[in-house]
Amino acid sequence: MAINGFENTRNNDYINPGLGIILEDLHDENVLTRNNLFYFIDTVFYLTPDFYTS
Repeated sequence: MAINGFENTRNNDYINPGLGIILEDLHDENVLTRNNLFYFIDTVFYLTPDFYTS
């Protein structure tokens, strides 16, 4: 997640302040990977006001 600009805020929650995206509930049963791609299952996401100004 860090390589994509996301910062860990607590436990399994991340924010990318530059993009204005918050991702929550990213524990090992909710994120799968294949061929270096992430597949998010049952992940909660929020868009901050910064998302609309980027």
